[in-house]
Amino acid sequence: MSCCTRGLQAGSVTCAGAKSSPASRGVVKREQRMHWIAIAIIALWMLAGGILHLVMPAPFFRIVPDWMPELAVVYLSGLAELAIGIGVILPRTRALAGLAFAILCAVYLPLHAWDFFRTDPVFSVPYAAATRIVVQLVLIGLGLWLWMRGRN
Repeated sequence: MSCCTRGLQAGSVTCAGAKSSPASRGVVKREQRMHWIAIAIIALWMLAGGILHLVMPAPFFRIVPDWMPELAVVYLSGLAELAIGIGVILPRTRALAGLAFAILCAVYLPLHAWDFFRTDPVFSVPYAAATRIVVQLVLIGLGLWLWMRGRN
């Protein structure tokens, strides 16, 4: 495989004289746009969530299972969210932060599922809890996508 072929497949480099079609340039631009949108979503989600966990921890206590120390769990999750939010902004740590984001969302998923079946749910309207579960699944996919993209 020549360097021209590799570069064109990766969408990053073209060789002198090599022509790429407008359609392939559109795909690359769309993928780059998705990349930056994913970074922005994860960074904003994690930074805002992390700050809220640290500044206003009490609203998060209801989602923490009774057998766990509420304040410690909320503070630790807030710190983890801040680390991921910062990590996804930095190119060197972006892929790892995407993986960490997916893992953190996967860890949160059982809590949101548990909330759906509780007698005193955080989200009093059942469809809000169900929506939150679907959002978690989408966010897991987004984090994994960013991680896999950064590994290439």
